[in-house]
Amino acid sequence: MSSIRPGSPAAYWLALPATLWMMAAVVVPVGMIVWVSFWGGRAFSPDSPLSLDNYQRFFANRTYLALVLETLRHTATMMLICGVLGYCIAYFLVVKVRSPGWRTVLFLAFVIPFWTSALIRAIAWVPFLGVNGVINQALLATGLAEKPVEVFLYSRTGISMAQVSLYTLMASGPVVYMLAQIPPALLEAAMTLKAEPVTVFRRVIFPLTLPGVVIGQVLVFLNVMADFATVQTIGGNKIALLPNLVINFYEGAQIRAAAVVAVLLMLCMLAGVAAALRVVDVRRLGAT
Repeated sequence: MSSIRPGSPAAYWLALPATLWMMAAVVVPVGMIVWVSFWGGRAFSPDSPLSLDNYQRFFANRTYLALVLETLRHTATMMLICGVLGYCIAYFLVVKVRSPGWRTVLFLAFVIPFWTSALIRAIAWVPFLGVNGVINQALLATGLAEKPVEVFLYSRTGISMAQVSLYTLMASGPVVYMLAQIPPALLEAAMTLKAEPVTVFRRVIFPLTLPGVVIGQVLVFLNVMADFATVQTIGGNKIALLPNLVINFYEGAQIRAAAVVAVLLMLCMLAGVAAALRVVDVRRLGAT
């Protein structure tokens, strides 16, 4: 059986198709967006001179700056909520559920709803969150509310509820993998040494699952930062974040302004991933 050595000509030839595909599908479109964001002058043309005027106009608008901060704040909140819920679900499935059959059933019950489109799942929340929706009907039936609550739909609360349901799986999946890799003998040794459960979790379980936590947080961060469909569907025209600003600029034929916001979103995402890689080297996940 032959093997291909890293750095050999055969290895480069095998990597060439994937490299060309990434160049055509990712690098070239991103380069074009960056190029358009620097277009200056009054004419919308590839011959327009390059300048920083588009960025200066964006940062001179306090409303846009507030929207950037609000997007980051909202994303951080979603990361915290999804991270805690995802870790609890993963810990319950892997550690607390002893039966492999029940574990499979519960995991499938958790995963199967995510086989549908994220847009469909976001739209499905509308009948639940509305004034006459399922949640309000339940509150009225149980006497917890005297009249329908209007805070759920077309509000930041409704957006948060929908996004938590959409992205909790992304936070829990990598943690499930990391928890399953912990040798049972390691936990048994810690308990044999009479370590408290909190100490076992703090000194053994959590450090070993930290790469999974970071990967899950990166996935939630990237998806929430880019999610315009849920914000538009649940928030209507009352709530907007940076991804929706891109859509609004594009629909208003403000292509250069849309490119500026798109570039800022990409920079925020790159900064978030870079910060995650400084916390833990997630590239080593599964290497051993």
